[in-house]
Amino acid sequence: MGELWFHMNDLPRIMPFGPTVRTVGYLPSKTLWMKRETQDVAFVFILKGRGRLRYGSRWFPIEAPCILTVWPGVYEEYGPEPKGASWEEVFMVYDPELAPQFESWGVHPSQQPVWPIASLQTVRRLVNELIDCLRNRKANGMADRIDLICHRLIFESRLAQPAPPDTPHDANLDHIRTILSSRLERQHDTKHLAAEYGMSDVSFRRYWKQRFGIPFKHDLINMRMQEACRLLTKTNMEVKEIADRLGFTDSHYFSHRFSKLIGMPATEYRRQFGGRDEEDQAEG
Repeated sequence: MGELWFHMNDLPRIMPFGPTVRTVGYLPSKTLWMKRETQDVAFVFILKGRGRLRYGSRWFPIEAPCILTVWPGVYEEYGPEPKGASWEEVFMVYDPELAPQFESWGVHPSQQPVWPIASLQTVRRLVNELIDCLRNRKANGMADRIDLICHRLIFESRLAQPAPPDTPHDANLDHIRTILSSRLERQHDTKHLAAEYGMSDVSFRRYWKQRFGIPFKHDLINMRMQEACRLLTKTNMEVKEIADRLGFTDSHYFSHRFSKLIGMPATEYRRQFGGRDEEDQAEG
């Protein structure tokens, strides 16, 4: 199935209902990264693949199936990873005047610019209907159907997500994560942590991913990189000092990991996002 990409404004609506989609498309193997600030509202459904989203100064992992939002006046970058990879995408673009209406539906990108799809099966069925309608978009009433399907897709994506399944050690895991966040400079061994709280290493890793949605090792490096971003923008610490504070014995390795995960060198991140909160500049 090839790419589909259509502008809808010129197509007549015979019974307008709800938000009118301006542009809609389907990209089965998207490889390009988007890097821009736009005045549009867009919903991008990632059906297969993985990557990253930069929303303003924050980075978020993208793991299909999920939805990411493009919002007026916010600089965003997003695309598939690793280099050379692709993902399957459906996108819908709306006029910026509709942003308040979407916000009234509970869409608040500043708080949650990406969220998981609860039922991929339902979304897939709607996407197949959408593709059929796009191929016959000039037929009488078809533009209305496309608007309604896009509306339904957004609605389905905003349904309450199922809570993560409980584990027998939820309270302990939450406590461990709080401790780790305050001791990022230390090397943490899962076998030791598991034994301390009455778990096997295998169970600890399984429960951690079940509780937080990410493997322990990846969660720990993400916490370190988030703290690195804070220190780069809120303090005058040198990159080597930040690496030392976060438990990296090799500052070059730290710089390599930072660039890979955040998408730019640490010095460039500081140049772009530093100096915005003067009251914290004395830290360190």
